[in-house]
Amino acid sequence: MRYCDRAGRTKRVFVLAAATAFVVLLSLVSMVKNSRGVAAQETDANWILELFDHRGEDIGEGIPMWGYSALVRYNGRTILFDGGTSARVLEHNARTYGVDLRDVDFAVLSHAHGDHTAGLDYLLDVNPSVPLFIPQDGYLGYNVREGRENHPGYRYRTDSLRFVGANIELEEGVHLVFTTSPHTGYFSRYPPNEDEPRLMGLPELSLVLETESGELVVISGCSHSGIERIVEEARRATDADVALVTGGFHLGPYSREYITQLVHTMKDELGVRAVAPTHCTGDEGLAVFREVYGDRCVKAGLGTRIPFPE
Repeated sequence: MRYCDRAGRTKRVFVLAAATAFVVLLSLVSMVKNSRGVAAQETDANWILELFDHRGEDIGEGIPMWGYSALVRYNGRTILFDGGTSARVLEHNARTYGVDLRDVDFAVLSHAHGDHTAGLDYLLDVNPSVPLFIPQDGYLGYNVREGRENHPGYRYRTDSLRFVGANIELEEGVHLVFTTSPHTGYFSRYPPNEDEPRLMGLPELSLVLETESGELVVISGCSHSGIERIVEEARRATDADVALVTGGFHLGPYSREYITQLVHTMKDELGVRAVAPTHCTGDEGLAVFREVYGDRCVKAGLGTRIPFPE
């Protein structure tokens, strides 16, 4: 009798354990089914998620590395801005933060430097037909002299490329602002510059998005053109005020006095309400932005999700 009781209890324990395991298995299957694009679909709010940077407070299991990439969720659309320095690291970070780059509707490359381009190889591996908007730059395969594509398929697939050399509105509320750097670029000895080489400024694209209130969110890759100039061009192209500017501001080479003047120009003259500096802004630049903007200097960095201003 004792044996029968023990066997009955054992049977009940086994059945309960099996049922529990089955429920857990169903939960795991559900999680796997729903894992694709979780971060992009879990909310209808607009936000920016940093997938590539060398530091941050929300890194978790992500891999920090010099470079920049950001995933943008905007009005139901998923946008990738830049790809960072490594396709392998972008893949790891995307998976770590619950992002599937197959869900990207279109991508934007800010400029031709390797710490922004390399990760796009991973994007195009998993999403080969995604439209990729890149600046009109000879290094990227654009014939500047003749105004046409120069090397079909150079680095990127030709069916995905969209060369951009002017301010354009891709769709409602989504703008690309085109600028060139007066300091960084390529020297030309082509006619009429045989005798004296002329600097061809580095072409650069910034992503500009309209908020529900009609203000702008500006995302810059490295701001080689000058972040203040990019903001000015965004305002001119849209005739709207700027609520938030984020990305790399490239202020490492400059003095504190220069940076302080620039930050006050952005805040007091250009009316930028909030900033989220990251990537190549530099320690001095980050410190000055925090001093001047206070609470309106929004936390940024690898793994950080930046909500759109209300």
